[in-house]
Amino acid sequence: MSNSDRLLDIYMQKLSLRTLSEVASKLNVTRPAVSNWRAGTSHPNAEAIETMCKATGEPLSRWLPLIEAERCRTEGDRKVWLRLAQAAAAIAAAFLILRHGVDTHAVSAFVFAPAIHYAKL
Repeated sequence: MSNSDRLLDIYMQKLSLRTLSEVASKLNVTRPAVSNWRAGTSHPNAEAIETMCKATGEPLSRWLPLIEAERCRTEGDRKVWLRLAQAAAAIAAAFLILRHGVDTHAVSAFVFAPAIHYAKL
Protein backbone atom coordinates (compact mmCIF):
# COMPACT_ATOMS: atom_id res chain seq x y z
CA MET A 1 0.00 0.00 0.00
CA SER A 2 1.37 3.40 -0.94
CA ASN A 3 1.68 6.33 1.42
CA SER A 4 -0.86 8.18 -0.74
CA ASP A 5 -3.30 5.34 -0.08
CA ARG A 6 -2.56 5.33 3.63
CA LEU A 7 -3.16 9.07 4.02
CA LEU A 8 -6.28 8.86 1.86
CA ASP A 9 -7.64 6.06 4.07
CA ILE A 10 -7.00 8.11 7.22
CA TYR A 11 -8.66 11.15 5.62
CA MET A 12 -11.73 9.20 4.54
CA GLN A 13 -12.09 7.56 7.93
CA LYS A 14 -11.67 10.77 9.97
CA LEU A 15 -14.16 12.69 7.81
CA SER A 16 -16.53 9.71 7.39
CA LEU A 17 -16.28 9.91 3.60
CA ARG A 18 -17.56 6.84 1.81
CA THR A 19 -16.82 7.49 -1.85
CA LEU A 20 -13.97 8.86 -3.91
CA SER A 21 -16.41 11.43 -5.30
CA GLU A 22 -16.90 12.79 -1.77
CA VAL A 23 -13.12 12.97 -1.33
CA ALA A 24 -12.71 14.75 -4.65
CA SER A 25 -15.37 17.29 -3.72
CA LYS A 26 -13.76 18.00 -0.32
CA LEU A 27 -10.29 18.41 -1.86
CA ASN A 28 -11.46 20.39 -4.91
CA VAL A 29 -10.02 17.88 -7.35
CA THR A 30 -11.62 15.61 -9.92
CA ARG A 31 -12.93 12.15 -9.14
CA PRO A 32 -10.51 10.62 -11.70
CA ALA A 33 -7.60 12.31 -9.92
CA VAL A 34 -8.51 10.58 -6.64
CA SER A 35 -9.04 7.32 -8.49
CA ASN A 36 -5.55 7.64 -9.97
CA TRP A 37 -4.12 8.15 -6.47
CA ARG A 38 -5.80 4.89 -5.45
CA ALA A 39 -4.47 3.11 -8.53
CA GLY A 40 -0.97 4.43 -7.92
CA THR A 41 -0.74 6.10 -11.33
CA SER A 42 -0.47 9.54 -9.74
CA HIS A 43 -0.17 11.09 -6.30
CA PRO A 44 -1.86 13.99 -4.53
CA ASN A 45 -0.18 17.36 -4.90
CA ALA A 46 1.26 19.24 -1.94
CA GLU A 47 -1.92 21.29 -1.45
CA ALA A 48 -4.11 18.18 -1.25
CA ILE A 49 -1.64 16.52 1.11
CA GLU A 50 -1.68 19.59 3.34
CA THR A 51 -5.49 19.70 3.34
CA MET A 52 -5.72 16.04 4.31
CA CYS A 53 -3.12 16.48 7.06
CA LYS A 54 -4.88 19.51 8.52
CA ALA A 55 -8.24 17.74 8.52
CA THR A 56 -6.87 14.62 10.20
CA GLY A 57 -4.30 16.13 12.55
CA GLU A 58 -1.56 14.16 10.79
CA PRO A 59 1.86 15.86 10.52
CA LEU A 60 2.51 17.37 7.10
CA SER A 61 6.24 17.01 7.77
CA ARG A 62 5.77 13.24 7.79
CA TRP A 63 3.46 12.74 4.84
CA LEU A 64 4.73 15.28 2.30
CA PRO A 65 8.25 13.85 1.93
CA LEU A 66 6.99 10.26 1.88
CA ILE A 67 4.47 10.94 -0.87
CA GLU A 68 6.92 13.10 -2.83
CA ALA A 69 9.39 10.19 -2.66
CA GLU A 70 6.78 7.99 -4.34
CA ARG A 71 6.32 10.58 -7.07
CA CYS A 72 10.05 10.69 -7.94
CA ARG A 73 11.29 9.34 -11.23
CA THR A 74 14.89 8.74 -10.21
CA GLU A 75 16.30 6.76 -7.33
CA GLY A 76 18.51 9.70 -6.34
CA ASP A 77 15.54 12.05 -6.03
CA ARG A 78 13.64 9.41 -4.05
CA LYS A 79 16.50 9.05 -1.59
CA VAL A 80 16.60 12.82 -1.01
CA TRP A 81 12.90 12.89 -0.07
CA LEU A 82 13.28 9.85 2.17
CA ARG A 83 16.22 11.48 3.98
CA LEU A 84 14.04 14.56 4.50
CA ALA A 85 11.28 12.36 5.93
CA GLN A 86 13.83 10.76 8.28
CA ALA A 87 15.08 14.18 9.40
CA ALA A 88 11.53 15.32 10.11
CA ALA A 89 10.92 12.18 12.19
CA ALA A 90 14.12 12.81 14.16
CA ILE A 91 13.11 16.40 14.89
CA ALA A 92 9.66 15.27 16.02
CA ALA A 93 11.23 12.63 18.27
CA ALA A 94 13.62 15.16 19.80
CA PHE A 95 10.69 17.48 20.49
CA LEU A 96 8.77 14.67 22.20
CA ILE A 97 11.74 13.79 24.35
CA LEU A 98 12.34 17.37 25.42
CA ARG A 99 8.69 18.24 25.88
CA HIS A 100 7.26 15.09 27.40
CA GLY A 101 10.17 13.01 28.62
CA VAL A 102 9.38 10.12 26.31
CA ASP A 103 11.38 6.90 26.67
CA THR A 104 14.40 7.41 24.38
CA HIS A 105 14.66 3.71 23.48
CA ALA A 106 11.09 3.64 22.19
CA VAL A 107 11.63 6.84 20.21
CA SER A 108 14.90 5.66 18.66
CA ALA A 109 13.18 2.48 17.47
CA PHE A 110 10.44 4.61 15.88
CA VAL A 111 12.87 7.06 14.27
CA PHE A 112 15.57 4.73 13.01
CA ALA A 113 13.54 1.67 11.96
CA PRO A 114 12.22 3.40 8.80
CA ALA A 115 15.77 4.36 7.82
CA ILE A 116 16.85 0.73 8.02
CA HIS A 117 13.83 -0.31 5.97
CA TYR A 118 14.53 2.27 3.26
CA ALA A 119 18.24 1.38 3.19
CA LYS A 120 17.31 -2.22 2.34
CA LEU A 121 15.16 -1.07 -0.57
